[in-house]
Amino acid sequence: MFTTPREAGMLLRRLREDAGLSQSALADRAGVSRRWLIEFENGKPSVDMSKVLDCFAVFGAGFDVVTRREES
Repeated sequence: MFTTPREAGMLLRRLREDAGLSQSALADRAGVSRRWLIEFENGKPSVDMSKVLDCFAVFGAGFDVVTRREES
């Protein structure tokens, strides 16, 4: 689970590295530029959500929306 763009980028980097893919290879498969991928993996705060989804889809991953309970 992640709650910030930085955490999402870190998760994608971990998936990529665990799969043994270079940034160039993932960028090619996802249809994004390597520069965009580098920026996302490094926590760029504003990103194109469709590109984010395309990158995670390479690994068969998607998103679920989870409602967090307020802490008392």
